[in-house]
Amino acid sequence: MEIVAEGLHEHYDPTLYGTLSAAWPEGFLVAADEVDRPIGFLLGVNQTPGEGRVLMFAVGRTARRRGVGTMLMETFLERCRRRGLRRATLEVRVSNATAIRLYARFRFSVVDLLRGYYSDGENGYQMARDIGEGVERPLRQR
Repeated sequence: MEIVAEGLHEHYDPTLYGTLSAAWPEGFLVAADEVDRPIGFLLGVNQTPGEGRVLMFAVGRTARRRGVGTMLMETFLERCRRRGLRRATLEVRVSNATAIRLYARFRFSVVDLLRGYYSDGENGYQMARDIGEGVERPLRQR
């Protein structure tokens, strides 16, 4: 919950995580440090036929730029492929340039502007990508 508050600037009822992940437990990924403390997570759901959705995704401040987010997203996309999903979607704050760059490296594109999407009134982007066959590495930044 600390990672969510810090990274996403949102606060959710603690029971929400278990409820959302119950339908597809393999979509709830947690990265931990050497003493098993969570340092990042991705909560993916499959509520729409053929589509995986990243509902929540955050990496703790001290673990950023160490490949944790890349590992979580690669794992999520592979699990989507194994489940036979054809598309992945997510939402991101328009002000979160770092996250938008990460998603673009994974070939996500902006498909819609979501006005007032977040609890503080900030707009969001909906981003989406097709899911192909096989494991796919992110595009390299230059």
